[in-house]
Amino acid sequence: MYHPRELYPSLGAGYRLGPAQPGADSSFPPGLAEGYRYPDLDTPKLDCFLSGMEAAPRTLAAHPPLPLLPPAMGTEPAPSAPEALHSLPGVSLSLENRELWKEFSSVGTEMIITKAGRRMFPACRVSVTGLDPEARYLFLLDVVPVDGARYRWQGRRWEPSGKAEPRLPDRVYIHPDSPATGAHWMRQPVSFHRVKLTNSTLDPHGHLILHSMHKYQPRIHLVRAAQLCSQHWGGMASFRFPETTFISVTAYQNPRITQLKIAANPFAKGFRENGRNCKRWELFIHSFMHSTNVY
Repeated sequence: MYHPRELYPSLGAGYRLGPAQPGADSSFPPGLAEGYRYPDLDTPKLDCFLSGMEAAPRTLAAHPPLPLLPPAMGTEPAPSAPEALHSLPGVSLSLENRELWKEFSSVGTEMIITKAGRRMFPACRVSVTGLDPEARYLFLLDVVPVDGARYRWQGRRWEPSGKAEPRLPDRVYIHPDSPATGAHWMRQPVSFHRVKLTNSTLDPHGHLILHSMHKYQPRIHLVRAAQLCSQHWGGMASFRFPETTFISVTAYQNPRITQLKIAANPFAKGFRENGRNCKRWELFIHSFMHSTNVY
């Protein structure tokens, strides 16, 4: 698979999802805002994406926009079951690696963010049913704040420690298989393992930009094109799973999370204990994992 940026360089992989949502913090510095001049996720861009690259640019104002994705969840507690924020009739999504996410969630999932961008582990891996096998769909993923608080690790648990930093402009990751038929998406689980998280506010690579020490929730969206070259969209469904909530960090705070990452991440298999229970070895592993892109 390829990153959308590699296949469609003129489109990029990151987009503003639309105007600021009601209640969003408007104090984002104007100077930094210049680093987010991504085109809106609207019909002309995605219509071009669906029907092939065109030689000449098209006028953005000539066509109706793609429906806005739902706003962030706000301060309400996460539901105990997957929730569809919008709906396509009969379409359902299930989290394939739910048990792994639940194991991390029981401890308090943390995700590393770096300037260069770091992949998520666990990654979002879902199965979809109920799609029209012949229709074409796009799969999207974004990450939104859960609440308006900043957090800190208190030795045993995470606790709110003040007001959240101003919300950053939204970006969305387009799955590189998009657009594809419903039959393609339903054939096997859909993985978002290529998604990267960054704390660089001027990131040029389309990575999802987050603040450190904030709580976030991934969301997955399905958008249907009524016809391959149509200027209209046939519907949208958005899903979130409570198990996937995480705290963004630049270094792991909870030692149990470090142990889980080493035990569960297949790319960390060379750093698991192999009959050696040496404190020096444990410290070496901990230091190495933070200085590399293994997690």
